[in-house]
Amino acid sequence: MIAVLHALNVVAGTIHGGALLVFALLLAFRSKIPHVRTEDVVRVYRAFGGGIGLSLGVFIPTELYRHIVGLNPGVALPNALALRWDTTNHSFLSAKMLILFVLWVSYVHLEIWTLEPTRGLDKNGSIADVAAYEAAAGRVSRQLSFNAVLFASALVLGALTQNWPGA
Repeated sequence: MIAVLHALNVVAGTIHGGALLVFALLLAFRSKIPHVRTEDVVRVYRAFGGGIGLSLGVFIPTELYRHIVGLNPGVALPNALALRWDTTNHSFLSAKMLILFVLWVSYVHLEIWTLEPTRGLDKNGSIADVAAYEAAAGRVSRQLSFNAVLFASALVLGALTQNWPGA
């Protein structure tokens, strides 16, 4: 069972992190890449939103399981979800869980408030106001870059702990 959860965690993390990094870089460097239009990148990102959401939806629960089993083996819920700072390993795991929570909140913000203006300005495949769309895409780019940094930070903290039971 642990091996299956570990495999799901790795696959979901790879899909999520890879897509996040690719879209963050494409949006950040869109003006320097020939034949890449901002609206095309944002449309593809919005179209792949389900894949990004599902991969994050698998990644975070498997990380929660890892947190519960790694930090507090044999402790019943909800006490097993407590953040602990008494050892270096516990500190890294607790910091990683806090970062993943901030990442999750940031995705809610991205989906509801940051991406919505791009949807409103992109009706039927044509941009109503190019300047407003570029400004909205800039906000999407900044938030995706922020999310990429959060995700990378969580991966680094996870690599520092390596707390999978039986691994």
